[in-house]
Amino acid sequence: MDKMIAMEDDINLNKDWEIDKIHLEEVYEVEAWCHMFGISINDLKRAVDTVGTSAIKVKEYLRQQSLKARNTSR
Repeated sequence: MDKMIAMEDDINLNKDWEIDKIHLEEVYEVEAWCHMFGISINDLKRAVDTVGTSAIKVKEYLRQQSLKARNTSR
């Protein structure tokens, strides 16, 4: 992963968003999710391909990947 994952516990999103789903076909959502998670578009697509569109599952997957990266760099 290019960056550490940083996501606030309390996210204030546009009311048009479905906070629990990541829609890769919506450019503005992809950009916003990438910004919130601190990752690239490719990392977001890889995460969604791996665990599905659930934002909670994607967040947990990214957290696990970040921990693995830290442990292998020791």
